[in-house]
Amino acid sequence: MNYPQLANSVRKMIRMADITSSQIAEFIVDISYKDISNSTLIHTKNTLIDTIACAIGGFDSKPGQIARKMASTIQSADMPARILGNSTYSSPELAGFTNTTMIRYLDCNDSYFSPGGGHPSDMIGAALTLTEALGLSGQDLITSIVMGYEIFATLSDEIVVNQLGWDQGVFLGISAAAITAKLLGLPKNQITNALSLAIVPNLPMGATRVGELSMWKGCATAAAVKSGIFAALIAKEGLTSPEKPFDGNKGLWEQLGCDRPPTLATLEPRRETHKICDNIFKYYPSQIHTQAPIGLACQLSEKIDHTEIASIHIQSYRQGGVSTPETEPEKWAPTTRETADHSIPFLVSAALIDGTVNPNTFEKTNLDRQDIANLISITNITENTEYSDLYPAQYNCKIELNTTFGKHLEAHTKFPKGHQNNPFDSLDLANKFENLTSVNLSSEQRSNAMNILSNIEKVPTLSQLFDSLCITTA
Repeated sequence: MNYPQLANSVRKMIRMADITSSQIAEFIVDISYKDISNSTLIHTKNTLIDTIACAIGGFDSKPGQIARKMASTIQSADMPARILGNSTYSSPELAGFTNTTMIRYLDCNDSYFSPGGGHPSDMIGAALTLTEALGLSGQDLITSIVMGYEIFATLSDEIVVNQLGWDQGVFLGISAAAITAKLLGLPKNQITNALSLAIVPNLPMGATRVGELSMWKGCATAAAVKSGIFAALIAKEGLTSPEKPFDGNKGLWEQLGCDRPPTLATLEPRRETHKICDNIFKYYPSQIHTQAPIGLACQLSEKIDHTEIASIHIQSYRQGGVSTPETEPEKWAPTTRETADHSIPFLVSAALIDGTVNPNTFEKTNLDRQDIANLISITNITENTEYSDLYPAQYNCKIELNTTFGKHLEAHTKFPKGHQNNPFDSLDLANKFENLTSVNLSSEQRSNAMNILSNIEKVPTLSQLFDSLCITTA
């Protein structure tokens, strides 16, 4: 028996990448534009339009300004990467961080819960940045986005990271590394290194979304995107990584507290509709669990004078829709924009008074409004266990109002506007794009951008798209 050869064979078997890394890497290598159906293509383009609208709407935000300032201090000699909204270039990882910060700021980009998830369009910050920097095509962009969503959603279907004490950036960092690796054309061994390097140094803590929320709430996934981009770039240069970041001893599944490794058998390149088609668009710039309550409050605002409301009772589901002044006091008297856009009592009260919720709702003057505080004081939210059992297939919410003169009004929905069962139509999407970009882009720019985005699969590079989004006052 040749013992040295046997020993080498054993070592190779021991040092094999774990099963999860191999499955994801094989999927990244295998998927191509030809695997994307027309229905998936249309939905992906709509998602891209929605995401760009959010980015331009978040351009003037304080986090966006800070990110752009940091990015402007770095120049890349071999891969200059562009910042959305202006003509500035930076390194790919800082450009990705900056673009994602702007995408995320308004909390108006898409959501995916099954029941795990978050805001998968944050990864589009990586896809846009790398596709532009590498001079790749719209088809490359579309393929990378569909692929990234498939990975994120498949993992989220298996594990609810926030219930385990971690933040949604866990899977977004993996997806951003996958997107970057795909666009760079990395071989499988470098892809597995990229995935490992995206995870091992970068597990984000759930503390991001507890208590009074800070600006970091909108930047946490941008940091995950930055880490994912950087991981793929250093893997491309030959940096090796921990061998079993998912399935191994002290790997991701163990650190997340999972009692078993997830099964990823559903990672298939060829589908009639990919998982991106299951995302939810947002009609209002606020957390996903607030979408149904806001929509109902807007309906009810047309039927009642808010000064005549004596009580507000909201029934919702346990998983994100229920709070009390005792369990989450910050949501019942929010002092930051980031807390206010997660506060059902604040948002319902504002919608009942103003008839809508938009970015102006979160101005400091509105956070201090007495009429909103008065309605919050007569609001209560309780769990409807049937609603909890039906979540996340349904996003049930019921609002009941009683007036000072004995009138009773109520409204109920299972699916807020933007849900797959109550989807945006072309006019909804166009109106959202118009509303979020009109402050910063001219009519001609908006028209050019919409034309490019609507035909993104036909463009050879993204240079014209980035040019059309350049804010002249920047």
